[in-house]
Amino acid sequence: MYNFISFGEVLIDFISKDYVDGLKNATSFDKFLGGSPSNIAVNISKQGFRSAIISKVGNDPFGNYILNELNKYKVDTSFIIQDNLVQTDLVYVLKSKTSPEFYPYRSASLNLEFLDSSIKKIVDTNIFHFSSWAISSDINLKNTLKLLKSFKKSRTLVGFDPNYRKILWHTSLEIEDVLKLVLPYVDFIKPSLDDCYHIFEKNTLEEEFIKIFHDFGVKNVILTLGENGFIISTGTDKRHFESFAKDVVDTTGAGDAFWSGLYVGIINGLNIVNSSKLGNAFAAEKLKSVGAISEIKSYQTLLKEYNIV
Repeated sequence: MYNFISFGEVLIDFISKDYVDGLKNATSFDKFLGGSPSNIAVNISKQGFRSAIISKVGNDPFGNYILNELNKYKVDTSFIIQDNLVQTDLVYVLKSKTSPEFYPYRSASLNLEFLDSSIKKIVDTNIFHFSSWAISSDINLKNTLKLLKSFKKSRTLVGFDPNYRKILWHTSLEIEDVLKLVLPYVDFIKPSLDDCYHIFEKNTLEEEFIKIFHDFGVKNVILTLGENGFIISTGTDKRHFESFAKDVVDTTGAGDAFWSGLYVGIINGLNIVNSSKLGNAFAAEKLKSVGAISEIKSYQTLLKEYNIV
């Protein structure tokens, strides 16, 4: 049995060494394991839970690096296809204390696949997670819907990261039409305000964004507001919480750290509010260092340090 399985991109983040005005002015970069589904799987594995990723990389040096890193963190890589016909995805990221600028070079993540025989091995799972990259091409969307139907039959909880950006979108349908297809399967969605602006292309009240996601079929909406914390809505109850973050060095992967803490809370039987507070604590710890993967204290320690439950 797995505690967590994700479907989506695994890639290399090249993060600029310096704080500069835009990627065009960055001259040197450090290499990191990246990709939202990968970051969350690593964070959860480091907390002692069993995680796996369904994805694809190229049969190239970067693909080999990714597999080595994931194996080092004890993430199950048996569902990652290494394909001679694609290249491993690369993303250049600007080191930033706010929303980081990025530029992707995509290949493997546009053709995400899995073997039908894999489904029987993974349906006994606590949580399934996917991001907008997993619905950003027609073949990805088709395969995501197939997985969602299988996981829903087995009553697996489903989380979706709507990290949509037009530069990533290759699906023949518009983003709102795709959301109407996938969101009825989703138990948790965690958009940022930036995500909402990019998806709906309008600036409106936070409550209106939350209502739209509920109307599309999502049970729990966690809207993150950067330094202003987050709002959690169950449809019948809505509450605002302040951010725990005090020291901000690099925002890369902060959202993934929030997801990780949220899921660790759910796996351990916490309710959605306390699980979200644990996610808030994970994000605060991550923000203290550069890169998406950070040394985050054990969830038991964070529950005490941040007075959760």
